[in-house]
Amino acid sequence: MKLIGAAILSGVMLVLLAPSPALAQDDASTVVFGIYYRCNQGQEARADEIFAASAAPVIQRYIDSGDLTGSLWLTHVQGGAWRRLWAMIGEDFGTMMDVRAAITGEIDADATAELTSICSSHDDYVWNAVANSPIDPDQIAGPNSYSVYHTCDLSREARADEIFTEILAPLYRKHTDAGDLAGWAYYAHRVGGRFRRLETMSGADHKTLLDIRGAIYTEASETNAEAMQELRQICGSHVDYMWEDSGGQ
Repeated sequence: MKLIGAAILSGVMLVLLAPSPALAQDDASTVVFGIYYRCNQGQEARADEIFAASAAPVIQRYIDSGDLTGSLWLTHVQGGAWRRLWAMIGEDFGTMMDVRAAITGEIDADATAELTSICSSHDDYVWNAVANSPIDPDQIAGPNSYSVYHTCDLSREARADEIFTEILAPLYRKHTDAGDLAGWAYYAHRVGGRFRRLETMSGADHKTLLDIRGAIYTEASETNAEAMQELRQICGSHVDYMWEDSGGQ
């Protein structure tokens, strides 16, 4: 089953969501629809079973048809109140709106009701890629991801994107090319709540991901201190999440 696990967003992504280190150029056409669920922690394993049995086969048809690039079902390891993330990955916003509605209508109603009873509230986000690893449908992400959800000054977001693209993206590419990361992505808010930018990466384990992000920011701050200080002023707060990719299976 090619239920893709990254994004970035993210989910997904969001988004996470884009990894083959062998591919050299960025692919900024990615769109991620992320549904971030709050769930009853005592019943989360059942929610995973329902998604795998009832939602995954429906989603797979839309991946096989080319309407979606992939899909993620991520489980919470550390972070805030979100416990599960379903991210749909594609390239066209309008197509994905139609596909999401179609998938929702095709999933078994009883399964949907039970899943909703376990994960009774959620937040919707749509993320547009600013810079990210290219998507390889056969190898989309490492088993673990680390996502940073930024709140930013809306009037200065374009400048934050410039700083990330010019200073941080080359460092992410360097570590991906070296095999330290499976993939990385930086996304801009299109639809959703208070978070305006999503920075995410995937790899073999969370400790490595934390170490790599620390190394990237240390190097960027040493070589471009003024710009990095400006970035911290524009996007002055964030919430971190560690996710595990269940593959939706």
